[in-house]
Amino acid sequence: LEFYSKCEKGDTISTYLNKLTTCRDELGSVGITTADDDMVSLALLGLPKSYHSYQESVNGREKLLDWEQL
Repeated sequence: LEFYSKCEKGDTISTYLNKLTTCRDELGSVGITTADDDMVSLALLGLPKSYHSYQESVNGREKLLDWEQL
């Protein structure tokens, strides 16, 4: 089981989110569930500084996006 908490240099956002999804699925296969809002928060925290304004706009919403919307 690998865990990705940061978007690695050279990763696209799609690749990064796919890695996080794989980790969530692997944890689920051993009985560990992860809430959507926790996954969204984790994903936002791991984005590079160039995504700061996007992070702010998502965090500033009245209702946090769910994993599929992110």
